[in-house]
Amino acid sequence: MASLADNLEPPYYAAIMETKQHESVDEPMSTSDRLVSLAIRRPGFLGLETARDIAGKPVTVSYWRDLADVEAWSTEGKGEDESDTQFPLEVRRVANAADNSARTLYVVPEDSRTTWRYT
Repeated sequence: MASLADNLEPPYYAAIMETKQHESVDEPMSTSDRLVSLAIRRPGFLGLETARDIAGKPVTVSYWRDLADVEAWSTEGKGEDESDTQFPLEVRRVANAADNSARTLYVVPEDSRTTWRYT
């Protein structure tokens, strides 16, 4: 099965965020959880998938039509007490099918792929 990014028509934006594990069932929703739950309702959302960064840490990659859509989504998902330094979000524009600038930041493992596509 191909990665979602392999099936998207450029140009689009890839937003890569670290996926934090909950330490207990009592822990409130994390920023990454909040952003994922908001994404499917936002204009310009194309889909998302789980991946691993270069160091092997779990990340979630969401795909967007326009940069303004990414900015509105990420702003809405952050709590008032969260700064950009507390929640890094790497955003890359994919200009054409041969542009691998975003894909160099993550790998989507075949055996652990979770993909949501907005249709």
